[in-house]
Amino acid sequence: MRIDTPVVQRHAAELSPFQREKLEYYFKFFDVDGDGYLMQKDLPLLFKKIIDYTGWEKNSTAATELYEVHETFFEVLHEKTDIKSDLIGLDAWMLLWEHMIPGCMSMHNFPIWLRLLPRSLFRVMDTKDDGVLDAQEIREFYESFVKIPEAEAGELASRAFNEMTDYGRYPLTLDGYEQIFANFLLGRTKYGPGRYIFGCFEHSAEENSRLISGPPKANAAEVTTKFPRRASDATRAPLRMYRKE
Repeated sequence: MRIDTPVVQRHAAELSPFQREKLEYYFKFFDVDGDGYLMQKDLPLLFKKIIDYTGWEKNSTAATELYEVHETFFEVLHEKTDIKSDLIGLDAWMLLWEHMIPGCMSMHNFPIWLRLLPRSLFRVMDTKDDGVLDAQEIREFYESFVKIPEAEAGELASRAFNEMTDYGRYPLTLDGYEQIFANFLLGRTKYGPGRYIFGCFEHSAEENSRLISGPPKANAAEVTTKFPRRASDATRAPLRMYRKE
């Protein structure tokens, strides 16, 4: 039986079709079990998916901080949508962003509970733990986490890296990644590097868009790691950037 999710009644700006497509994918990123709702039970599934990908120990500093960031996100998400039940559907999710996005020019304009999300994702992708993302790390994330087919992931990662770094002219540090993530959220058209955050959007000349791979797998156990990782990946130093704000 389908349960209708309460919808937030607030005045909000209209999202473009491309923004709605990107945000729908982002919704599915958190809806790990694929039931169409963001619920507290999705959190341990998402945590397991990330742990399986990174190879971190569950009790490591990196894993603990990541869990706390996403736990806070789920808690505040329910508060901001004014939904009393443990169910947030796609309509309520979209309405939240329609309310949050107006007036924002960068990630710094968003509240801290949202700004921590791209920082957390950057850390997951930074498997070399050097504070800079390279094309291999992007390819690894596309292939093993987002589940883009291996035959497409390499070329797509190279294209993404070139656009994100101006063909290697600028290192893809956390600061740069946050700006690109802001473009993912705020960009109303297909133009801009934000379309490569999850690497799954392709567009035709008619401005129609499609996913080149499906949404994240519902089964967290399907996440695999095909690339060697350093032993230190599971015991990284604490993310001091989380403590500064």
